[in-house]
Amino acid sequence: MIAELALQEMEPGSLARLFAAGHAAVLVHCPEIIAALWRGLLEDTAEQMPWEAPLVDIARNYHGSGDITASLGDLFYFQPGRHGYIARKMALRRTEGEDHVIARPGWFAQGPQRYTPDPALLDQCWSIGARLMAALTPAGTPPADFEVVVQRLKYQESGGDMDRLEALARNSLGRWGRTGCAWDERRWQAAGMLSPRGLSDLYGMLAHAPGLGRMAQGINRMLQRRDRSRDLAPGQRLIEGAHFDHRYFSALCGQRTHMVTQIFVKEQWVDLPIDRTMLAVFPGTMAMHSYGLRHVMHRVLHVEREANDGSANPRTDNVTLLIGSA
Repeated sequence: MIAELALQEMEPGSLARLFAAGHAAVLVHCPEIIAALWRGLLEDTAEQMPWEAPLVDIARNYHGSGDITASLGDLFYFQPGRHGYIARKMALRRTEGEDHVIARPGWFAQGPQRYTPDPALLDQCWSIGARLMAALTPAGTPPADFEVVVQRLKYQESGGDMDRLEALARNSLGRWGRTGCAWDERRWQAAGMLSPRGLSDLYGMLAHAPGLGRMAQGINRMLQRRDRSRDLAPGQRLIEGAHFDHRYFSALCGQRTHMVTQIFVKEQWVDLPIDRTMLAVFPGTMAMHSYGLRHVMHRVLHVEREANDGSANPRTDNVTLLIGSA
């Protein structure tokens, strides 16, 4: 189900073989590399992270798109049951003849100043991303043209703070925008035969209709009981709804006390170990289309827990570092 691999054992095609053999994820042990990336990407206080920044700096650094997966820069996404994070996202590309990789965006506003990431650090990100991409590519397959993506995702420690951030995002919209948010919340709850696009849109509207709404919600509750991908244990709160990443792979590490990432395997949710000693790697939709590797459904949950000690660090706690390719 979940395989393990030391970094020195990772060679071209090795991840592809493990995924083709039926493993849903691979844990690549590389503590030294993660420690170096973590220091450079999260512990360098010369860089202001978006969850420490004034809202106007987030807006200045936002390079948005109608497609959430294509947005870069600083992002603020709070949609109940669908998204719940503040993030900084970059895309890296190496061009032949260039000494260093090219990053998009190339700098970030910090008040009246700019922060430019260290080129050597970006080269490190590219190096591990390209090595993972080579391991994902099946033997004999021509190498794909790709970018390495680097994402730092911050989740909130408390459910109450998430409620407040969701309310803040929702109330910044006009009346019809708030209505659309309410429809979206219902649409994302659509299960079974109601879950495909189109039918879920219809359910989202009907669920709020007088009379018909109660009946539609009753049918959906019945479908939810039969849909194991909707299961939640007591004390769990859905933050990132079940989805597939639209990239070749995602490799996760992080420092998380209240967040749990799960993968859906054999009709059940399985916790994916995520820490700062290994990269948890699983294929995305682009790997399925290009290489025939099964993409992996996953989700992110919040679990209320007592703090272990007094060493809380708001800058790095409940942060996920994602390296991927697209």
